[in-house]
Parts: sequence; structure tokens; C-alpha cells
Amino acid sequence: MKKTGVSLGLAALLTLSCLVSCITKDNTLGSALVPVNQDISIRTATFDLPVGLKMADSLQTSVGQSATIGTIRTDRYGLYRSDGAVAVTASYDSISWGKNPSVINIKMTLMLDSAMVVKASERNIPQNFYVHRLKVTLDSTKIYHNSLSAADYDPEVLSQGGVVYDGGSSYTVELDPKLGEELLKIPMETLDDDEEFMKVFKGLYIRCDDPVEGIEGGRLNTFDLSSSYIVINYAYDDEDGNRRIRSDNFLMGEYYCVNICSSSARQLEEPLAFDALYMEGTCGIKPYISAADLRTMMEEFAAIQGFELNRLLIAKAVLCFPFEYNGDYKQYDYYATTLFPCKRTKSSSSTLTRYTPLDEIEDDTVESGDIDRSDLSYTANISRYLQKLITRSASSITTADDLWIMPTIAMYNSYTSSTLYYADYLYYTQSQLNGMGDARHPVLELTYAVLK
Repeated sequence: MKKTGVSLGLAALLTLSCLVSCITKDNTLGSALVPVNQDISIRTATFDLPVGLKMADSLQTSVGQSATIGTIRTDRYGLYRSDGAVAVTASYDSISWGKNPSVINIKMTLMLDSAMVVKASERNIPQNFYVHRLKVTLDSTKIYHNSLSAADYDPEVLSQGGVVYDGGSSYTVELDPKLGEELLKIPMETLDDDEEFMKVFKGLYIRCDDPVEGIEGGRLNTFDLSSSYIVINYAYDDEDGNRRIRSDNFLMGEYYCVNICSSSARQLEEPLAFDALYMEGTCGIKPYISAADLRTMMEEFAAIQGFELNRLLIAKAVLCFPFEYNGDYKQYDYYATTLFPCKRTKSSSSTLTRYTPLDEIEDDTVESGDIDRSDLSYTANISRYLQKLITRSASSITTADDLWIMPTIAMYNSYTSSTLYYADYLYYTQSQLNGMGDARHPVLELTYAVLK
């Protein structure tokens, strides 16, 4: 009997199915080639994170041509203040005052770059600024938020009364003519040498009055000193004996500008923060993780799981700091854009103190501390840091290994085509994160393997 095409097709399919069903999968294939001490499997674990609160100290706030001046008071953090100590230099070489110069007036103009308030209604409140002579020369040793005190500026107020600042695009105030007369007496050869001039005329200290006692509010004003200036208007005799009028400008902060800031939040310090984690920008209160406590936590975990800590191989380690939405989207106006762990170190070549983000921040493929408004959290990758920490002996770990959770910024260098990362020493922010006692609390999320 002749076979049809259909019957031939069915036969072919039946034969094929028989062939497939005879194939078996051997999961052990090649296992003999893997050393027994490297037979690993990937696991995950989540740890409750031991976090405290601590005030940052010796924070570098010497910022190129940017001065933050103002005060803010809140119930939670108390009074935050930022003053500006500013070096002054001549705007060009070879200034000549002429014969018999006399001051007509001298004025200072500050150009606003940005302003920060914790209440929108405070954006245009009136503030009084006070300008003083500096008594110390600004240099590379005076770069911290607490480098200067009230003893380092003359208590005499140089700014003329009656001028208040309402947060506008610029602030102009007339200064005491005595300051102008002082400048007119400085010889030309000193004016032409910026370094020598800054030793003679040490600069200005600018501060703001406190907010009204018992009332929350205030404003922090960040001024762009590259477009700010001091102008002196004066009269002089020309070569023919005629009286002339001329103006000359002085630059502000071209070499040195230090923001002198302070916070009253020290009462919030605690070794372990269960209720909430409070974070202020610049010199304020910060979440703080002891490296010794972190290593102890990992030691205890390894002991419970029954392996030696030095056999732990970290694939990924992420810090997660949750926060809650208070129903007002404007809360994010005051939250830091990025929070990332930093280490407080001293330079190997000097005694200068720095807060430096962990190297992980340079890897744009991992969590870099950006705020996540949908997940209501900040996440930061610390994989390399934690791997190094557990491979060291417990006795070698010091406070220099501790982590400060700080606002950070990225700055792109167009000349080198590289991006550098810094702790943010300029902009003040307030971020309230969940504490260890909250349902959504800070955790360390670990992906790891154990070498056998």
C-alpha cells in the first residue's frame, strides 16, 4: 500500500520526538574541573544598620568666589549661621591715586547666585548685613568652617545703617569712608602685588543678624563673588592742578573666601539613632556609621552562618536609607540631591583634614546615593569598601575608616574630560531619614558568596 505525505510527516515527527526524549541533562558536567575551595553559590542577606548622629568638624568651606551669608532657625536643628570671610584685591595693576586723593564714597555690591529657605514665605524677608575688617590674613591654613572666630575681625561695623537686604538679585551698601581713606594710603607698589596687598589689607568679614528669637525662619544667601565688587569713588588733582573725580574697583574672593558656619544641632548627637536620622548640609549634624561596629556585625553574621569571615566574597553591598513622604512635595526642596558615605582623612603630605567620598561613587553603573522620590530612599554602593574592611584585622580599624553620610557633588573638568566628586561644602540642606526603630529602617543589603 502506498504511503501518503501525511503519514510520512507523522512518522518523521514521531521519530524526532523519540530522539529528543532520549537526551538527558548532566548538571555535574565539568564540576571535577572546579577546585573544591571555589565551589560557591550566590546568597543574599539584609542587615539592620547601626547608625548614629554626629557633628562634622574641621569641614573645608574655602570655596572659590562664593560666599554664603545668612541665618536660619528651625525647631529641630536650632540656629544655623553662615558668615563670609573674603579677601580683597585690586582689579588691575598700576593703580595711581593721583595727587591729594580724597574719598567721596566707597560701596560694596554683592551679586546673588542662589538662596535657600525652609519656608517659602521667608524668601523675601528683610535681613541686616554687617561688614567688618578682618584682623587676620586669609591663607591656606584658614580653610575650615571654624577657622575664624569673633576675635579675628574688628567689632567696628563698616556698613552704613539703614540698608536691608530682601533677597533680591543684588545687595549694595555704602561703607565707612574711613575704609576708603585707608585704601588711598596704600602705596602703588603694594597695590600691584596681590600677596603683599592681602597682608596689608586683610579683607572683609560679612555676617547677618539672627532671626527673631522664638520664630522659625531665615534665609541663606549664596553670592557670586566673581561678579561682586567694591568701588571707591574719589577726587584727585591732575597734572594741571585741576580737581578730577575717578572710580576704581576691587575684586572680592579672587584668592580666598571662607564660609564660617555653625549649627546648634549638637544636642541631636547620639551613638545609635532609633527615632530618626537628621542630616544637615555643610557643618551640621550627619548620620554616622562606625567602621568597627560594621565589621563586628559582619563577624557575628559569619559566626552564625558557620564560616570564617575571610571566606566571605562580596558581590554587592548597598546602604539603604529610607525616608517618609510628609504629603508636601516641597519637602524635596530642602532634601539633599545626593547622600553618599565619606571618610574623614588627613592628607599624607600635611595635616589638612578632608571628607572624601568612597571610590564607589566614581562607578556610574552602581548606586551613587541619588535621592529616589518614588522609592522614598537614598541608596549607596559600598562593595569595595566593605570587602576591604572585612579582610583587615579588627585591631587595624580606626575612626579614619568610619563613614559620614554627607551631601556630595560632581564637578566636570572640561580640560581633563574627567569628573571629580567632593563632599558638598557650599549648599545647606536638611533631610530627615528614618531611624533604626522605624518599620522602614536603614539597612545593608548584601549579595555574597562563601569560598569553601
